[in-house]
Amino acid sequence: MHRIALILCLLAAMPASTFAGKIKKGYQALEMYNYFEAKRLFEKSLKKQPVPASYGLSIIYFRTDNPFHNIDSAYNFVVKAHSAYTQLDDKQKLQCALYGINPSSLDYHRELISGQLFRRAVETGSVAGFDAFIQKNYWSTRIDSAVFMRDSLAFDLAEKNGTSSDYAGFMENYPTSVYADQARARFDQKLYLESTASNTLISYLEFVKKYPENPYRTDAEDRIFEIYTQTGTVQSYEKFIQDSPSNHNVDIAWRKLYNAHVQSNSYSENSLVEFTNTFPEYPFMKELEHEMELANAVFYPVKAGEFWGFIDENANEVIPFIYEEAEAFKEGLALVKTNGKYGYINKAGKLLIQPIYDDALAFNEGHAVVEYRGKLGMINRNGEFIISPRYEDLGNLNNGLAYFLLDSLYGYFDSKGIQRIPPKFTEAFDYMDGKAIVSQNHYYGLIDAFGTTFIPMKYEELRKYRGDVYLALFNGHWGLITVKGDTLLPFAYDYIGETTCNRAIVEKDNQFNYITPKGALVLTTWLPVYAEYRQLAQFKNGYAKIEFEGKYNLVDTTGKKLFAQPKENLGDYSSLIAVSKAGKWGYLNAAGAQVIPYNFTLANSFNGNYAIAGSDPFYGLINKAGQYVIQPFYEELTYLNDTLLIAKSLGNFGVLNQQGDTLLNFVYLKIEPISDTVVKIEQGTAVFYYDLRHNKILRKEEN
Repeated sequence: MHRIALILCLLAAMPASTFAGKIKKGYQALEMYNYFEAKRLFEKSLKKQPVPASYGLSIIYFRTDNPFHNIDSAYNFVVKAHSAYTQLDDKQKLQCALYGINPSSLDYHRELISGQLFRRAVETGSVAGFDAFIQKNYWSTRIDSAVFMRDSLAFDLAEKNGTSSDYAGFMENYPTSVYADQARARFDQKLYLESTASNTLISYLEFVKKYPENPYRTDAEDRIFEIYTQTGTVQSYEKFIQDSPSNHNVDIAWRKLYNAHVQSNSYSENSLVEFTNTFPEYPFMKELEHEMELANAVFYPVKAGEFWGFIDENANEVIPFIYEEAEAFKEGLALVKTNGKYGYINKAGKLLIQPIYDDALAFNEGHAVVEYRGKLGMINRNGEFIISPRYEDLGNLNNGLAYFLLDSLYGYFDSKGIQRIPPKFTEAFDYMDGKAIVSQNHYYGLIDAFGTTFIPMKYEELRKYRGDVYLALFNGHWGLITVKGDTLLPFAYDYIGETTCNRAIVEKDNQFNYITPKGALVLTTWLPVYAEYRQLAQFKNGYAKIEFEGKYNLVDTTGKKLFAQPKENLGDYSSLIAVSKAGKWGYLNAAGAQVIPYNFTLANSFNGNYAIAGSDPFYGLINKAGQYVIQPFYEELTYLNDTLLIAKSLGNFGVLNQQGDTLLNFVYLKIEPISDTVVKIEQGTAVFYYDLRHNKILRKEEN
């Protein structure tokens, strides 16, 4: 406005002959705000002097203080002036300059007009409005903002409808938009979801074939893999590999096929040989061949100083002593701890599953429960989470199912991490023989692998007893029921013990008896309970130790007493039975004849040809002549196997044979049986083993 006023003042000062004509008068009228006259004069001059006339008309239409205000007309005339200016010769441009018209003034005025057009587009808030602005004002400094706002509106519309065709339309119309990548990503996703909405194998196969470059191809391949192998059988993985050789899951399928084979055939050299014979095209054969060499090898976790490693049966170091913790191998993998985290190694010492877990359990049925960031999940042998770590409680796989706790309720996952049974139980236990004990509203019942109720949720407690028989508590009393819920033993007992020698203790009203597997009572008369009777009165070697009026007798499985008269105390039934008389112990045979005099204050019945006996508080070992073969010098003496004993002397443990020879010196804090032939030994901070067959210590040689 100030620039135009200055121009008009200059014009007024010029000689009339120089600036005579309609243009000069038009600008003078414009200075006087005589818009009607200025408009008339400019319109008459459009043909002869289009640049100054169009520029003047654009100013009139741009201003809001006259009845001619029209921003579109202002735009049209400034564009006309701008375009015509480029056609002028130098003399004409010099004349225009006298009116203040030059490229800069034209650009400036045009930008003022485009500013109002932009504000109108913003107020309108439509894609079409911004499109119109962009098309007409491609030169505007606001073009980037307009493009961005138009694209935002267009993308929002595509998002609102949300179909692949909407995103495809956006990409076609706005290929260079800042939203183009997002639109492409949404398009790819929607195309995938729309194409596979039926969630069928055919839909995923067709998608992979039709759209091989779609980034969701891998997801489609994953779904193909899942559908093919949802049963988790060797046959399902084999079929997948045959039908989908280009699927990116083929290597995983091979490993899972191997794991499925191991799971169904156990982990052994024979099962691995069978696998290689059945699947000679297995892509990891060299790895497997090495594993086969080590399958039957026994490795022992040993601690030397601060660290754990593994030795073989010949005491050779087979895995370095570099771990903070180590457990025995199970299913070909061992749990180890390094840098405060747990992982798994194979027998070659290779770290197959990285140590990233806060805690972990050994593998079971090809999977392991691990703790990650304070939550429990489950991994497979490839270290992949088949159950994400988000649970407070999670059981090991048993019979292919694992319980989990979510929002205070328990459900079950299968070995693929698929929720087989939704969380609806207040408590849940491991599956055994295809059935699991669960509770609802604090009452217990039994379900199968599909969640079908076998035993209704009506019992206060429920425990597996034997085979298809369950121990149940109902209305405060115990009974036995079958897996079908039939009552095998009525709910009339305060206690029902385990079955040994086909007999089980039952108790009611402070009296006890025995029952047969069919629930028949053994004793004609119920007996009063006594201290620790539930342990003492269990059947061992075909006889039970029972108290009769403060003394004891042995009773066979028919209820017949062994001795005519009860004894002060006695041991288990054997070839020679320890019997107490007047505070001393001796030995009788099954006929009741005394074989060894009452010479001992401590005695156990015979185990083969020998018995542990002695004088309180020390134990020794006697033969059937009552003679000590191991003198009573030991604080503790227990059988390790049929020929060896663990003994304690002066607070430390050692190992003796039945001849009294010391096989392990008495320098150990603890001796724990691992098998009939190997014991685990702790000495200070060291943990190692003793081979009973070869009478040698298995440990890492210290440097």
